[in-house]
Amino acid sequence: MYDTKVIVQQIDKLPKEAVARAEKPFFWNNCLWSPNYNKKIGEITSYVAKLKNLDLKLRGSELTISNSLQKFYMNNNYKAFTFFEVLKAIAELDAYFDFDLYTAKVQRTSVGVVINDIEDNTFKNWLEYRGKKPLVMRNKTRVYGAHFKATNYNIKGYDKTYQTKNESGVTVDKSLIRFELEASHRYTNTGKNAIGIFTVADLINKIKFDALGDELLKVYDTIKKQPIINYHELQPKEILLMGAMKDEASFKGLKKHHKDSFTIYRKKYAKLLEEYTDYELENNIRSKILEQINYCQNN
Repeated sequence: MYDTKVIVQQIDKLPKEAVARAEKPFFWNNCLWSPNYNKKIGEITSYVAKLKNLDLKLRGSELTISNSLQKFYMNNNYKAFTFFEVLKAIAELDAYFDFDLYTAKVQRTSVGVVINDIEDNTFKNWLEYRGKKPLVMRNKTRVYGAHFKATNYNIKGYDKTYQTKNESGVTVDKSLIRFELEASHRYTNTGKNAIGIFTVADLINKIKFDALGDELLKVYDTIKKQPIINYHELQPKEILLMGAMKDEASFKGLKKHHKDSFTIYRKKYAKLLEEYTDYELENNIRSKILEQINYCQNN
């Protein structure tokens, strides 16, 4: 269920090469570190390294670890990532360093699940989240997802099958959709329902892991969604009415210039929504998300 992390640790004992501002790469904590320069002034600003997929940066005495914990452990994030696997992943990561990783601070974390479904039934129906309209996730001309972005969170829904093929060349033989909440430390640690993700040790706290899963479902439920309509059961004139009421310009034009007709059409529209909305399909999407959250929490 966890994915991308930003973990920060203050290093008490720096490698001698970093202290001496070494211009050549050096090994430290099982990684090859290379100098990173400010191109304008030609001075070393930090040292960077790769640990599998993870990005490591040492700037002064601050070490930052970022990228996907799940990919570090499993080489992918299109499968379930359970609590037991999280325990093993963090223990494996901790073994690379000569400091206690569990005391490192967590600045940003994300939780997500993957379900077997299609775009039309999922993120393409998102209308808004707490007043925010969805932004598209795009690769060149291909729109493959939607997200709601704010200072302290980024809520995403996207075609995981497409993204996996595009980024790693791996072909997944299912239509997978990933739903994900990326949250800052302020999101998880403030407010009356704060979960309290301060250090890496909190990531392996079962109560807090479960709370993050519950928060993920709560976020999904808060997203306002466009009803999924069984259009194959509608007559052409009814489809035209649905289109006119959904289109913002048409809706405003009818309301402003044809008030009596607007009242009649709106009642007909409400009746069509009640009759032909596929509530079973909508509930099925939610059930799939809940099923994956429960699986990650209980395994």
